[in-house]
Amino acid sequence: MEEKNKSSIIDFVTAKEYLIKELSKEIEQDKLPKFYPEKNEIKIEFEVEAISPEDIIQSIQILKTYIENLRIHSIDSNFFVIQAMNENLFEMKSILDNIKFRFISMGNQKKIDISKKGDLQTGELYAVILLCKYFSKTDPKKNLNPKDILQKLGVTVFLPEEERLKGNNLGFENIAGYESVKQEIRESIIMPLKNPEAFDEVSKLTRKFPSLNRPRAVLFEGDPGVGKTSMAKIVSFLCDLPLIYVPIESILSKYYGESSQNLAQVFDAAALYPSALIFLDEIDSLAGSREEGIIEATRKLLSVLLRKLDGFEGKPRTMTIGATNRKQDLDKALLSRFDRSIYFPLPNTTERAAIIQTYSIQLEQKEVHELSKSLEGFSGRNIKDFCDRVERKWASELIEKKLNITAPTFEKYKEVLEFLQKP
Repeated sequence: MEEKNKSSIIDFVTAKEYLIKELSKEIEQDKLPKFYPEKNEIKIEFEVEAISPEDIIQSIQILKTYIENLRIHSIDSNFFVIQAMNENLFEMKSILDNIKFRFISMGNQKKIDISKKGDLQTGELYAVILLCKYFSKTDPKKNLNPKDILQKLGVTVFLPEEERLKGNNLGFENIAGYESVKQEIRESIIMPLKNPEAFDEVSKLTRKFPSLNRPRAVLFEGDPGVGKTSMAKIVSFLCDLPLIYVPIESILSKYYGESSQNLAQVFDAAALYPSALIFLDEIDSLAGSREEGIIEATRKLLSVLLRKLDGFEGKPRTMTIGATNRKQDLDKALLSRFDRSIYFPLPNTTERAAIIQTYSIQLEQKEVHELSKSLEGFSGRNIKDFCDRVERKWASELIEKKLNITAPTFEKYKEVLEFLQKP
């Protein structure tokens, strides 16, 4: 089931064991699907409480995560068949052997039948599992807590109201300098999120064919440690919106199809919030350029990402922020989805001085300025790490010498800096 193996095949026994193991975590034993072979076919069947038109739409979205090409047959509103097509859409040979999903809702009979000639592929098995989980709930969206769903995926949710109760508050004053970046963020993100109607009205007055002029996705680019994540948290506080922070390692998986599933679930859970900010950190690792060649799993992941970005277009107070330090590596189709790119440069001398002053309030201005010149090329995070190191070294020496607690001297900062600059 390795991610790089596009066509990994699961034999009947292994597929059944894996399906039962995964579903048993969330579904009662007597409600588990029936799984049996019949005339060289694998058949899976499970009963459901209801099948609404919305359920069919959700099912298609679930299946599209793993099966790229689908066709839909409908005899009437109570019987739908969704069938996988061949990879080459114009190739019809053996198409009837592909996996089929039948949605039946006739009288007292409400069930989903799944069949396939031969063994299942890993992606097909994941699709079956997710479909079973979806229909195991009477109302899939009822009582769902998006924060719980996201945390299970390894995603962090920052809620401004919760942070304020802890005494935490953020604003632009928490980041020294970067005035031009802050202005771009005010114009491109904060104002459109807080006042979407005003932007829409201006569009109606200026365009022959009115359309949205509010950004749906913005890219933060710049070296590591320049404040991209911190700025996203500030936007969350200023707009009073949940920030869904997606670290790359929480999405990628070694199993085929699972990375795409994880990413789709992040966006689906985010959609449960009326409004939100989705922050995709190190987005270049999710979707590198196809010009250098791209494996099937990465192509599928990129496809899901593009589709999900497009799906948030109609939500006026929801936005995706991508962060990268390698914009040149991003796929062109993905770059085109970002309405604005905001560059975070390394701090200049004045900005470095302001950052140093934040972490070293005991130093005099001339000492801060001297350190700032010596720390050229350092990011904000690097400067904080440097100041942290000085504090730890100073505290350790005070403890060893049994001295009273005092703030580190300027000489100690120079000593640590000289050590760091040694070849």
